Amino acid sequence: MKGVVLFAFLSVFAIKGYSQGSSTYGIFGGAGLATSNNYDYGLSYGFSYVKGVQNHMGLGITIFSQGYSLYYDNEANSAKHGLGTEGFTLRHVSNYIFVAPKVTRDLGSKGYLKFYVNAGVGFLMSGYDSVRKWKLANDPTYANHFDSTIDASDNVNKMVLRVGLGFTQHLHLSNGWWFTVSEDLGFLPGSLTKTGDANNNNPSRTPYSPPKINPGYISLHIGISRHKAAR
Repeated sequence: MKGVVLFAFLSVFAIKGYSQGSSTYGIFGGAGLATSNNYDYGLSYGFSYVKGVQNHMGLGITIFSQGYSLYYDNEANSAKHGLGTEGFTLRHVSNYIFVAPKVTRDLGSKGYLKFYVNAGVGFLMSGYDSVRKWKLANDPTYANHFDSTIDASDNVNKMVLRVGLGFTQHLHLSNGWWFTVSEDLGFLPGSLTKTGDANNNNPSRTPYSPPKINPGYISLHIGISRHKAAR
């Protein structure tokens, strides 16, 4: 419903459309939340370029930074916040630079609302994993009890794949400049980290470890773009 209302608003106030052979480039910034294991918002910002082709389609590229701020908590008997007799918690923070080719499709004849799909590779700029694992017992002589915190930052993957899709609305400002609002949903086929990976032989793994950390990410971006008509 929000997209329909905004589309109607832009259709009234926008005065120019996009055409075949035109080009649009712009910058944007915003923040997002993970669909699972979210701890805090992740900032993102970047650059986008699209070249208009036939049938209201566009081809281009997006280069952007995406931050992830996650917390995984799995404990015995569904306990939380480290109160269980045994369990595993993971605090993950990372930032990647993504390079993603992009395809757009105008929704409507003027191109004020666009649907897009992009897919590309992300390169790690910074990241760490902080792991706590424990198994406690009431009897202090119990031989197999432990409680340890591990810096597992070496497990953060240096490169990840990402697929994104969403909508971008355009509001014309003046002389080819546009204000943009985008709603983006990103997916990671692989994991952000090897921590907990059954195929990764590392001391952080326990039966409570996650098999994979790859939540979807829902982001809202605002930006400004420059449109050049075809000559």
